[in-house]
Amino acid sequence: MAAADAVRRLEIMNASGLITSDEYAKERAAIERSMQPRAAAPRPAAAAATANPAGPQEMAAKGGSQPAVHLASYRSQKAADRGWAQLRRAHRSLFGKLRHEITKVNLGRKGTFYRLKVGPVKDANGMCRKLKKRRQFCEASVMGG
Repeated sequence: MAAADAVRRLEIMNASGLITSDEYAKERAAIERSMQPRAAAPRPAAAAATANPAGPQEMAAKGGSQPAVHLASYRSQKAADRGWAQLRRAHRSLFGKLRHEITKVNLGRKGTFYRLKVGPVKDANGMCRKLKKRRQFCEASVMGG
């Protein structure tokens, strides 16, 4: 149900011109990936090694889109950098050695915002649940690519 709500919000934001078609596609893909069922039976070790040789960190280094969490939006790059420093200190146990990404987004009449995302994460929805318990805004998203 949460995925349906997230897709509905994306569609509204896309129709309103708040996000670009590329952003819509990336966010939708991340939601769909999060809905994929876990493998029921373990694969043979050889097949598993060839199917996905790189983990999230290695894939991110190669430039692919990775699941992430959107933590906040700011009016300036400097404010976003300060926000990351504060959030990293406040949630050190959750963020560990994750990397952050700040993307500039023009929202038309609303102006330009700088989105703070952290990742790559294996379970964006799980991380968001933990952050929301700590009263921190969080939405599953993608970064990179």
